[in-house]
Amino acid sequence: MCTNWLGAVNGNAADIKQRVALKILGRSTVERQNAFAVERGWRDLDFVQTVGDDYANDLGLLTPDGLEYPALTVFQRDGDQVRLFWASEMTLEMADPGQDPREAPDIASLWSVLDLTPQGRGTDWYPKLSY
Repeated sequence: MCTNWLGAVNGNAADIKQRVALKILGRSTVERQNAFAVERGWRDLDFVQTVGDDYANDLGLLTPDGLEYPALTVFQRDGDQVRLFWASEMTLEMADPGQDPREAPDIASLWSVLDLTPQGRGTDWYPKLSY
C-alpha cells in the first residue's frame, strides 16, 4: 500500500465521499490496512483487500517479481456495468535522474507546498510514518 498520499486523501475523504465512492485497495488484509490507518489517525478511509484475486495483475500493476506499482484508478458505473474511466500508475522508470520516483499522480499537497519554499522538498527528507 502506498502511503505518501493517503494522509492527504484522508483529510478530504469525508468531503469526497459526499460525491463519489472512495475505496483504498491493497494487497494486504483489511484488518492490517485498518490497523495501519488507526496508527496514523486516519478515520475516513475505507479499505478493500485484493488478496487472492487478479485485480492488480489485470491492471498491469505487478512487477515481474510480484511487487506492486502504486496507482490511482477511477471507475464509472454505466447501467449495470462498471467501466474503467481513468487510471494513472507509477513505474520505477518514471523517476528523473537523481530523484525518487513519485506516485502518478502525486495528489498529496505536501510536496506542492514544500516546492513553494526556498529549500523546496529537499533531497534527504521524507515523511515519517509517525512523529
